[in-house]
Amino acid sequence: MPRKLFTVALLAMVMVMSVLIAPSEAGGLPGKKRWLKDTRSAMVGSRAYVSKRVKQPGTGKLAINFDIDNTSLATKYAPRRAVPVVLRFARYANSKGVALVFNTGRTDDDIAAPLAWLKKAGYPVTDICARHQGESLVKGKQRCRQEYVDAGYTIIANVGNRSTDFVGTNYEKAFKLPNYGNRLG
Repeated sequence: MPRKLFTVALLAMVMVMSVLIAPSEAGGLPGKKRWLKDTRSAMVGSRAYVSKRVKQPGTGKLAINFDIDNTSLATKYAPRRAVPVVLRFARYANSKGVALVFNTGRTDDDIAAPLAWLKKAGYPVTDICARHQGESLVKGKQRCRQEYVDAGYTIIANVGNRSTDFVGTNYEKAFKLPNYGNRLG
């Protein structure tokens, strides 16, 4: 009988704990406050890098490539709102004459809303590129960056949160935001 009582008590404790744990923590994700701190840490040195990079002679048209979901927009923690540190960085870069180009895993037919959200959030969008129907995420990300390069841009920085945002070599520096083992889309 004591073993049965122990099992019931353990089950009850597990049920109570599952109710008390915040939903984002239950999925293995930190809360918003921790995510914002981790995001700020990932962007350390980004403004200094841009400041130094724009002063280099003969650099041509400079651009920064941004992912959208959980990079430029806080899709998980504050839908349709800017990620504060990324928005400050984007505005700073833009004030230095750097174009802001966006690259998303969303498909071509799902681009109007994110574009509107970016603009409403305060991003000065130069261009946006999406994945084609049937195109893999990696191929779409690479194709979009290459299209920007082919249009004459030098991509001086690439800001994203997933490994697929960084496949390829057509950018100079990466700023990888946290995604906690790809649990944050």
